[in-house]
Amino acid sequence: MTDTLICVGTVIGVHGLKGTLIVYSDTRPASGIAGYSCWYLGMTADTAKAYPVSRCWQHGNKGMLVELEDVTTRTQAEQLKKIKIWVSADEIEVDDDEYLWEALVGCDVYVEDRLIGSVLALEEYGAQDILVVKTSEGAAVQGEWMLPFTEDVVQLVDMEDRRVEVCLLDGMDACFTPKS
Repeated sequence: MTDTLICVGTVIGVHGLKGTLIVYSDTRPASGIAGYSCWYLGMTADTAKAYPVSRCWQHGNKGMLVELEDVTTRTQAEQLKKIKIWVSADEIEVDDDEYLWEALVGCDVYVEDRLIGSVLALEEYGAQDILVVKTSEGAAVQGEWMLPFTEDVVQLVDMEDRRVEVCLLDGMDACFTPKS
């Protein structure tokens, strides 16, 4: 597959007898997952297969109920449980002040022009998102930073140069976990 796919959710169960899927959405808002007319289902982006979406509606807080073309029985739907849902990155609309989490992975992270590492992941912890930064190979102490993705900490994101500038506020040394 040549298109870049982004994971936007997971099939978590089956609803009823006609192949309706229960889906956990990773999008914000959760109903954002309903905005894509074609999903790719697979454990990885490389193994994902295209499924046109017939119908998608809210079910609970982060859940959705979904009917896919070619999935019309409970047996077919059961085979899709725990499968990841992917969409084309080209279809995802991002405002100027927003970033796809996957696009930030690998960006270099600096504190006052000093490289501290690269983005390993972004994680959601309810109150705020966390930028996980793995120290660079040349760092005196190897480890990971878990930095709040807030305006006070993340000062600049330059996607063209793949650079993130952060400010380590007082007490943020507690956000560092050394690896032995």
